[in-house]
Amino acid sequence: MMMMRTTLIIWLCLLEPLCLVNFTITINAATSHCLGHQHSLLLHLKNSLVYNQTQSKKLIHWNHVHDCCHWNGVSCYKGHVVDLDLSQESIVGGNFSSLFHMQYLQSLNLAYNEFHFEIYSEFKNLKNLRYLNLSNAGFMGQIPTEISYLIKLETLDLSTTITSSSKHGLKLEKPNMVEFVQNFTRMKELYLDGVAISAKGEDWCHAVSSLQSLQVLSMSSCNLSGPLDSSLTKLQSLSILQLDHNNLASPIPEYLGNLSNLTTLQLRSCGLSGVFPKNIFQISSLHVLDVSDNQGLHGSLSNFLHQRSLHYLNLSRTNFSGPLPQTINKLRQLSTLDLSNCQFNETISNSLSDLAELVYLDLSFNNLTGPLPSFNRSKALRILYLNHNYLKGTLSPTHFEGLIDLVSINLEVNSLDGRLPSSLFTLPSLQLLFLADNRFDGQLEEFPNGSSSSLEMLDLSENNFEGRVPLSIFQLKSLSLLQLSTNKFNGTIQLSVVQRLQNLATLDLSNNNLLIVDDNDLPFPKLINLWLASCKLTVFPAFLINQSSLLFLDLSNNQIEGTIPNWIWRLEILCFLNLSNNFLTDMEGPFQNLSSILFYLDLHGNQLQGPAPIFTKNIVHLDYSNNRFSSITPSDIGNSIPDSVDIFFSNNNFYGKIDESICNISTLRMLDLSYNGFIGNIPECLTTRKSSSLKLLNLAGNKLNGHISDTLFSTSCSLRFIDLNGNLLNGGLPKSLANCQNLQVLNVGNNQLMDEFPCFLKNISSLSVMVLRSNKFYGQIGCSNVIGDWEKLQIVDVADNKFSGMLPTTLFQTWKELMSDDEDKDKSRFGHLSFNFYDININYSVNLDAITTIFSKSSKMKLAKLVTVEPLYVLDHFVELGFTFGFGIFMMPLILWKKWRLWYSKKVDEALYKIVPQLDFVYERRGGKRYRSLRWKPY
Repeated sequence: MMMMRTTLIIWLCLLEPLCLVNFTITINAATSHCLGHQHSLLLHLKNSLVYNQTQSKKLIHWNHVHDCCHWNGVSCYKGHVVDLDLSQESIVGGNFSSLFHMQYLQSLNLAYNEFHFEIYSEFKNLKNLRYLNLSNAGFMGQIPTEISYLIKLETLDLSTTITSSSKHGLKLEKPNMVEFVQNFTRMKELYLDGVAISAKGEDWCHAVSSLQSLQVLSMSSCNLSGPLDSSLTKLQSLSILQLDHNNLASPIPEYLGNLSNLTTLQLRSCGLSGVFPKNIFQISSLHVLDVSDNQGLHGSLSNFLHQRSLHYLNLSRTNFSGPLPQTINKLRQLSTLDLSNCQFNETISNSLSDLAELVYLDLSFNNLTGPLPSFNRSKALRILYLNHNYLKGTLSPTHFEGLIDLVSINLEVNSLDGRLPSSLFTLPSLQLLFLADNRFDGQLEEFPNGSSSSLEMLDLSENNFEGRVPLSIFQLKSLSLLQLSTNKFNGTIQLSVVQRLQNLATLDLSNNNLLIVDDNDLPFPKLINLWLASCKLTVFPAFLINQSSLLFLDLSNNQIEGTIPNWIWRLEILCFLNLSNNFLTDMEGPFQNLSSILFYLDLHGNQLQGPAPIFTKNIVHLDYSNNRFSSITPSDIGNSIPDSVDIFFSNNNFYGKIDESICNISTLRMLDLSYNGFIGNIPECLTTRKSSSLKLLNLAGNKLNGHISDTLFSTSCSLRFIDLNGNLLNGGLPKSLANCQNLQVLNVGNNQLMDEFPCFLKNISSLSVMVLRSNKFYGQIGCSNVIGDWEKLQIVDVADNKFSGMLPTTLFQTWKELMSDDEDKDKSRFGHLSFNFYDININYSVNLDAITTIFSKSSKMKLAKLVTVEPLYVLDHFVELGFTFGFGIFMMPLILWKKWRLWYSKKVDEALYKIVPQLDFVYERRGGKRYRSLRWKPY
């Protein structure tokens, strides 16, 4: 009998592309004919299973004609079935009794099926199994104790992509981890990813350390706790250790560096902290190292002298810092290097280009400086991300010369300058080119063979490009995204040239000096996102009527006159609409029976009049400010838009009492009703709810009267910004205002309030601006025997009141933000007036960068008063308020895209601009970055 040996290959993908690990198991097979009873068992099994015959590639071909040892998925030895592979057969159930009678089975693979029931205890009958793979087969519930009876197992794979927190996954409770593995003395490869184990570090480490032959341990997403125990060092044969997505919450122990046979170490997103042991970098056998998504993990890269086998290195989203070592070019086999979102600094070594095998390089979101190195020796490079650093200098035609496989280049948000080489557009495989927010200038040259280019995404926004937009760009037939906004392009763009780009989904030509002409009668690309702000449009482009796929539309800052057409409300999936700062006068109805899903609508800065329609319950952001609206239809606004977050109705002609239905909007964060004709009392329900989400309340410039109720501000007050300036309010400041412990701005100026200096607010440590001017406050300015220092107070205005007595120097000496006079210190010594209205990672910061102390008798103090011991200094009314933005997440996943994220931050900037009428915009560069700032103007 002729004998042969076959090898089963199983590939495990390690969460990142380009990273494959090969595992093997060897069993004996024979060319002999299938024995009769084995043939019968297999056919009975086939006929007993329920599976999708249209998707089957194995079972569907089993029949009486052919020898069963030659069937797909079957291998035999001396006529007995020893290897059965029924993976990916879409099996959903049936009778498995025939399977459990195959006593000679050594290898069984049921992976990637759809069982959706518990694992059978009858698996214990397959006592000769050495390989069992039940991964991603839909099994659920408790893993039966009987699996642990298979003492000959060398490979066990029960892994699943269903997370361990899911009720539909597998769990290991009874038996626990210790009981489950105690019989597996031959185990070499153990995969339990996604199984809910919920064991403490000492327990599970001791359990697996008993498996002395173990080579592969993969237990990601198992609810494991830390810390790692030193018993793991008993596993001297261990080659692969994968523990991603567990809550180890501890440092990485140095003794892991003693696992000298380790080829793969994956500890992604484990809550790791402390300093990363450098001896792990020196494991000579290490191929894969991934400790990404551990923000508490610190470390640096030392010189690489002996580590030549590393293929994959991922330290992204950690706190690694320091320079990139010159010896990084010693990692000759490195194909993936991801150091993004760390704290690496200094220049990028030219030696990086010596990495001939490098395919993926991501150094984005660091503090890297200096020129961009040439990568023309890294011939295998496909992905290059260096965005969000501080790189300077020009791009030469040789930087990417010969990189025929380069697919993506992202250099946005740096300080690169000079002209852009046209050769960039001719790289044969390039699909993504992001160069936004740099200092590139000059005219873009035409480039050849645009129609044959692979380029799909091109972003050149926020640079200084000038002249006409090259027609070559409109020959890039594969383009799906084109962003040219915020440059100095001029001339005319006829929309007929855009019509050629039939794959185009996103187009942004905003904020240039372009004239957009709608001359197109041909079918237009089905756009998803369209920005045409500041494009000198005078009418709505006709092609928009048929843009049924449009999600985002910005036509702000144009010269569009007349009526907003009804069809725009009927664009079925339109979510974002910005028509602000045009010359629109009315809105075409009817507004009934609309299926609009708009959740962002900005119509501010037009001439709209009459009733303001509310026609979609989905609105999250609504801005009708700076128009001539006189009423709201329907009037019960709170019931019409119950999920709104931002409402801006300032500078209109609204009148009457504030409708209390607005209190029904439990999600409301920002409410601006300023500069209208509202009368009556402030509705108490606005801020007295048990769980108030309101962060900004602006009722300035109305005719509100009466006392401010002492119960207006509940104990759950979340307000950061209160502006009641310019009303007819009387009485005193409510003591309940002290409940607003996060308050940063309080403006009650120009009312008829009569009270003493508000010492009861002294414990609000976040208070930065306090305006009491033009009221009837009386008594001394000062507080005694009160804990708290108002250390963040930056602006105080108490002018035009009835205060008397001496100004106490001890009070003002505690106002550190106002009193600092060390001009040699960096301007950053002044605090930030940061408005966080969403309790997420969007911060709106006001930097008090330039505070002058020029006393002028002829100047009536408009903003604030700053007092030192002697002489008396007055804060001049020209105060620079520079806005800087963090990177946040909007309430919809779409805003995760940088363009929309920054766009929304700018909109909040504009909201503050409207809320505080003494502010005006200026643009400047500081520290290599371009900032839009608000400058304080005189009253």
